[in-house]
Amino acid sequence: MDEMRELRARMERLTAAAAWMDELATEWSTREYTGGADEGRITATVDAVGTLRAVGIHPLSMRRLDSRALAEAVLKAVRRAEAAAEAAKEEMLRGGLEAAGVPHVAALLGDARRTFDERASPEGADQL
Repeated sequence: MDEMRELRARMERLTAAAAWMDELATEWSTREYTGGADEGRITATVDAVGTLRAVGIHPLSMRRLDSRALAEAVLKAVRRAEAAAEAAKEEMLRGGLEAAGVPHVAALLGDARRTFDERASPEGADQL
């Protein structure tokens, strides 16, 4: 009987964590992340899955940097924005798995990553 109670308790935690992660996925999928370069004069904004949404280039950067340096700075800003989006996703996934009491289960992490990616993609947005 104790094993059944423990199993039920674990299932309840998993169910609660799944519902919580579903809420997080919905909220997370609407976020945007920004990265910067050239002392913040160049910015890039991506959505939750890293799709580039906007690039901002201050006129000073356009005058000060040659075309190669400007391109490198834009790429750096995009990479930083993508890294910020990825870090936010990892943090939310880790929190969800910890709430479920299974922080080290790689299979669940992989499934959760796919769920977040599907929810945040333009095709997945139709399913919300």
